[in-house]
Amino acid sequence: MSKVDFGISRRDFLKGAAAGAVGIAGAGVLSACSNSDSQSSAAATAGNAESQTTMAAENQAADGIGKHTWEVKPAPITDIAETQEYDIVIVGAGMAGNAAAEAAARNGAKVAVLERSGSIQFRGVDISAINSDAKIALDGKIDIDTACKLLYLWSQQTINYQLLRVWAERTPEVFNYVEGMVREQGLDIVSALSGTAKYGWETLPERWRVYPDAISYVRGDETGDARGDGKQVAWNIGEALNKSAVDNGAEFIFNMHAEQLVGDAAGGITGVIAMDENGKYIQYNVSKGVILATGDISGNQEMVDTFAPICNRSEGNIYTPVGCNTGDAILMGCWVGAAISKSPAAPMVHQFTLTSYTFNLTAFIMSWLAVNRDGNRYGAEIPFEPYLTNARMNTPGNVAWSVFDGNYAKWVEKQWPTKYEQLLDGIEEEMEKRLEDGSLMKGDTIEELAEKLGVPAENLKASVEEYNTMCKNGEDTKYDVPADFLSTIDTAPYYATPLVCSTLTIPFGLHVDVNSQVCTEEDEPIKGLYAIGNAQGDFFGLAYPVHCPGISHGRCITFGQLVGEALAQDTVISDLEFK
Repeated sequence: MSKVDFGISRRDFLKGAAAGAVGIAGAGVLSACSNSDSQSSAAATAGNAESQTTMAAENQAADGIGKHTWEVKPAPITDIAETQEYDIVIVGAGMAGNAAAEAAARNGAKVAVLERSGSIQFRGVDISAINSDAKIALDGKIDIDTACKLLYLWSQQTINYQLLRVWAERTPEVFNYVEGMVREQGLDIVSALSGTAKYGWETLPERWRVYPDAISYVRGDETGDARGDGKQVAWNIGEALNKSAVDNGAEFIFNMHAEQLVGDAAGGITGVIAMDENGKYIQYNVSKGVILATGDISGNQEMVDTFAPICNRSEGNIYTPVGCNTGDAILMGCWVGAAISKSPAAPMVHQFTLTSYTFNLTAFIMSWLAVNRDGNRYGAEIPFEPYLTNARMNTPGNVAWSVFDGNYAKWVEKQWPTKYEQLLDGIEEEMEKRLEDGSLMKGDTIEELAEKLGVPAENLKASVEEYNTMCKNGEDTKYDVPADFLSTIDTAPYYATPLVCSTLTIPFGLHVDVNSQVCTEEDEPIKGLYAIGNAQGDFFGLAYPVHCPGISHGRCITFGQLVGEALAQDTVISDLEFK
């Protein structure tokens, strides 16, 4: 029996990343990418890129043998063609960078935002606005003590709990302002629209609990997770922040690659050096500080291998264009004496690819029996991403299937009583298309299905029988899947879809304190240096938690606004009266 080729190309997102500060010898060239849940264009480094790479390689040869890129400081850039003066410089024009720019400019600071790509960049659908006025009106108030407890325990207590509390306690005041601002721009606020916003799950056991903490910003009759122009609806709030930032005087400078910070941990950071699209170096001096909002590490193969090697087993990175988010905050920060996050990397891996996302019978939505290449059940199937995706990426051969039966409509209704009609709309036509392209397999018997999947029939039959027994008894004695998510497999025909994984982002940044100020290994804050978005470390740990959907975007805006306003007012978050 031969395995089925579903046409999935693993790790395509890493192709081409080698040019973006990935290899040790070539890591002297940096990029100023956009914030946490966004990624910018992988435009080739222009001008002096080759000379920078050579300097880095020479430095490595001298004293960097066996060290990581971030452990070896490149030669200082000295051929500065121009110097400019600002109060605050923000590196990265994604969600976090725009939030910080809006707050800082609104509070009177002279602000420059340096962005590697040619435009602002946003991704995603849902944004956590926990206990804001709009969120409470839509879905009620959430107990932040319990929510923070679950998020903290998820990390095995590796994250900074007090930093988490800043997010939970100060999000309402930030989002009450933001919600007023976006309404003035014609946006409506609705309950979160994406598949990770699982309503009704707040009553599940704590292990599986998902809170209704997130919202989506829509314009007009938008009801899905994408706008008419194809962009995800998070662009609405991103563009609103950008408009307010620009209206208040913030300057956005595109195709500008930030490469080195000016100063060091001992004396503080006084600026940043960046290269424009013509290869000219410009030094941006600051009177108040530099805010790093450069995104995550998923485009840096060296960092993926070091901090999140499991992501090498996902099918790819669904964010496009690729080649950015190369851990620039870590590189620039470490080179001036900053420390890396004390919490481990927290990969955000979801169980869909761009081609499987629209099929409502996959593991992204449904809890079906999951089997590996040996036909054996291997873990909890409830669509609670870290459990499901981590287990898949540890299967033999890195391959698995979700198995369900011809009575699927009954099980969709059981698992999703409030939205099953929406999920089943047009499903038969979708199934026919996928049977033709091979992304859905069908057998009149379990044996026939096993043959098409290339798994041992006797093992698959045994797995189905054991699973059916637990379904009928209403208790998953192996993996604790709640009874409402157990779906018997006993009605022909039988179906299987590949259980796939995509890396969205890998949150892992610089060590910060409760004010999001970057710190040294000795936990001392570095004057004039801040990190937000996925450049902010110590907030997530081990794996991205989905207890509070949209928390990644939410912390971008909450900390972006708080840091931007505090820095403009010459204070810190702890002493800030947000307005």
